[in-house]
Parts: sequence; C-alpha cells; structure tokens
Amino acid sequence: MSLWESFRHAIRLLASQPLRSVLTLFGLVWGTAAVIFLMSWGAGLNQMLDISFNRIGKNLLMVFPGRVSEDYSPAFDRRFLFYERDDVDDLRSRAHEIDLVAGETQKWMASAFGSRALSVDTRGVEPEGIRIRGVGIESGRSLRRADLDHRRRVAILGNTARELLLGSRGSVGSWIRLDGTPFRVVGVLERVGTQLSRDGDEIDRQIWVPLTTHMGLWPNPFVAEEFLPKLLIRVRDRHRFAEAKAEVRSILSERLRVSPSDEEATPMFGVNEILDELPIGEQNTVSVLIAAMTLVIGGVGVLSMMLDSVRERRAEIGIRLAVGARRRDILGQFFIETVAIVGLGGLLGVLIGVGGTLLLGSDVLRDAIPSAQRDLVPLPILEPHMIATAVGIMCFVALAAAIVPAWRASRVDPAETLRWE
Repeated sequence: MSLWESFRHAIRLLASQPLRSVLTLFGLVWGTAAVIFLMSWGAGLNQMLDISFNRIGKNLLMVFPGRVSEDYSPAFDRRFLFYERDDVDDLRSRAHEIDLVAGETQKWMASAFGSRALSVDTRGVEPEGIRIRGVGIESGRSLRRADLDHRRRVAILGNTARELLLGSRGSVGSWIRLDGTPFRVVGVLERVGTQLSRDGDEIDRQIWVPLTTHMGLWPNPFVAEEFLPKLLIRVRDRHRFAEAKAEVRSILSERLRVSPSDEEATPMFGVNEILDELPIGEQNTVSVLIAAMTLVIGGVGVLSMMLDSVRERRAEIGIRLAVGARRRDILGQFFIETVAIVGLGGLLGVLIGVGGTLLLGSDVLRDAIPSAQRDLVPLPILEPHMIATAVGIMCFVALAAAIVPAWRASRVDPAETLRWE
C-alpha cells in the first residue's frame, strides 16, 4: 500500500469516529502548542527579568564601606571604614576584571522650581557612573569631567523628576534649587522604566549632579575627608562576578589595611547574582514537561484508537495476508497511519502555537497594556529551537504510539481470522 493510501486510511479512521477523533487530536494539538507557547513565554519572562533588574546598571557590582569583622578586631574596638576618590583611581589602574568604576554619593533633599517642590533622591555622579548606569540623554547634555573639576552647579533630571518638578513651564536651561542651592538643568535622562532592583528611588525620579559638587556642598558630618559611601563597578563578564569581587576586595583591602578574607569590611552587591539565583530555568523546564505530558496523553489516545482499528480490521488484514501481502507491508501500513494521525495533530499544534506566540508578542498587544504595567508583563519570544523541541517531542510520541498497533497488526494469523469470520 502506498504512502498516500495509508494517509487516506488514517483520514477515514478519524472520520469514522468524529467525537473520539476530536478528543484525541485535541490532546496532540494542545500539547504541541503548549510546548511552543510555554518555552516562548519562559524566554520572554527571562528577558523581562534581565532587563528590569539590569536597569539599575548592566553587570553592576556595588561596593559599600563596612567595618572590621569581629574575627579580626575585638567587638568593642571594631573600626569603621570609608572610601576615597583615590580608591577609585587605584581600582581603575589595577583591576583587570572590571570595565568601569565610579564613586557615587546620595542624599534625599528638597528640590524646588518656582512654586513646585518635592523631596528627591539626589546623586553625586561621575561620567563613568552614568555610563555604568547605561542611561541615555533625552535632551540637553550629559555631565562632563570639567563639571567635576570646577565643581559646577549643574544637574541632570530623571524623566519623571522633570515632569514632577519642571512641569510644562521648565526645560533644559531652567534653574532649580536643591536644598536651597541653585542648580542649572543641563540635561534630561531618557525614560528607564520600572526597576526590579534599586538602591534608592527609581532612576526616573532621581537628580544627578557632579560628584565633587555633591561632596563639597553636602559632606559627611562624621568624616573629615571627602567620603564615598558607594562604589559602582561594571564587571566585564557577567559570568566572572566571583573573580571580579575577589580582585576588587583584594585591592581595597590592601588600601584599607584589612584582611582580604574579611568580607564584612568590603560588602558587595551584584544584581546578576540575584538573577542567577532565581529558578527561572527550572520553572521553564517544569512547564515544558507538563506540556509534554499533555502530548503523551494525546499519544495514548492515538494508541488506543489504533489498537481498536487493528481489532476491527482483522478480517481485512487476514485477507491481505492470505492473498500475498507481507507482514512488513501490514506493519508499515499501520505505522504510517499512526504517524499520519499524530503528525496531523502536531502540525495543527505547531501552527496554533506559532501563531498564538506571534500574536501575543506583537506590538498590538504590547500597546494595549497600560504603560505603567508594560515593563512587568513578559511577552513571549519565539525562537527556532522551540519549534524544533515541539516537533521532536511529537516525533517521539508518534514513534511510541505507532509501534504497538503496527506490531499487533503484523502478527495477525490469517487462517484463524478467516476461520473466525
């Protein structure tokens, strides 16, 4: 029997029992589509988390000043530590695992423009710090090294801070007051969006001024030197955070005159370490396994249908064997019929899965999500290996479902079948 004839037999078998065929194909269609959709949704979730966490800064490692651990100093005489700008310069010249390093200061203060006033997270930053944060300039200019050298009173506003403080009357070039001190607005940051990790208020609500200006106007009252409460570091390779932390701790410990093994002296925080600890990969694997089980259940339905078909067509099989058909012909016929049924359900599932994923990931759906929630809604991302995985699982199910019915059909005894008939 030809391949086309075997396929026609499969279609007639499905048409002979419509309800059972629909239920059986539903399991195959839904299982195949679910594998594609869940894998694409997992990829979208992973991308959404990666973007949302790294809006604070890509490959960002934050280093804070600590104190000597109890293991290295008596509890009543533990030394508090702090960083200076020389520490930043030393890291820039000696560290190899890091790409950029910058100091940063922070203070919540009253800001005012005309009759408008609000409390703002105001940061003292360097040009390298702006590059580490990875935020572009929407209008105006960024901070320059000359602004730090001359301690200029200039400011860059986050997108939301500009809306809340300047309103419709202010723009680049306007003068604002920070803690009563006038500053000229020289730039506005691009919108960053919702941050799942932050070290204060969202970047969109912050105001950035030159680091030296911030340190000069608002010094730490407990330290005579110019004190840096935070160091921002961009690691070259996100997979080498451990090596970068060890290198940074070694250099800083030498300058602070503490033990390199004293982690309490130089506490660090890396956003990528949080991402690596989230069980996103395990969750995606479980989701795909659940979808694959749906495919397997559909395969069991096909297996049951084909076993019934073998039992009902025993006379046909016996006659064919009696007139000269070979057992491998019978084996191939039922094998092809089973594969055709599974393939039909799988093909429909691939079409629905791909179509649904493209629809859910389109700009039409993205635009329908409120802007405040858009950054926190994962949209599916379709990749070729997802379709290949669904097809691979479907082929396995087809093979498993086809072996038993085809073997039983080929084992029919034509003499007993004709005698029974």
